[in-house]
Amino acid sequence: MPVVIRSATADDVAAITEFNCRLALETEDKALDRGTVDAGVRRGLQLGDEVQYFVAEDESGVIGQIMLTREWSDWRNGWMIWLQSVYVASEKRGAGVFRLLFQRAVELTRLRCDAVCVRLYVEHENETAMETYRRLGFLDSGYLVMEMPLET
Repeated sequence: MPVVIRSATADDVAAITEFNCRLALETEDKALDRGTVDAGVRRGLQLGDEVQYFVAEDESGVIGQIMLTREWSDWRNGWMIWLQSVYVASEKRGAGVFRLLFQRAVELTRLRCDAVCVRLYVEHENETAMETYRRLGFLDSGYLVMEMPLET
């Protein structure tokens, strides 16, 4: 079976949760609370156009994922799409799975809304990811992403 790219469903929650936990451990050396991640994935799947998960699947099951979220830009009169939670199973890397996921996810998103750009954030030290994104046409936006945690 070739790689199939499709919108994620509730049946994919366990795989997405697992991949998100692996992603945090591999890229930031962070162990995430699996229950929180599971609840976050379930909630994200319920948010409709605001959050969209896409998965790559082959004969072995789900092998990759992408989450896209939207941010309105009044400066551009359109939606900026944020690429997040990107993960491809280690044994499937280098085979073009991410490129397929990315292209199909952006294509489907553009059909649903007035997207004007795709953005992402990447760890400063993750040169491998940056090179991959550059090959897809991403440029340095000139912005530094900052955050202020809100206690819950």
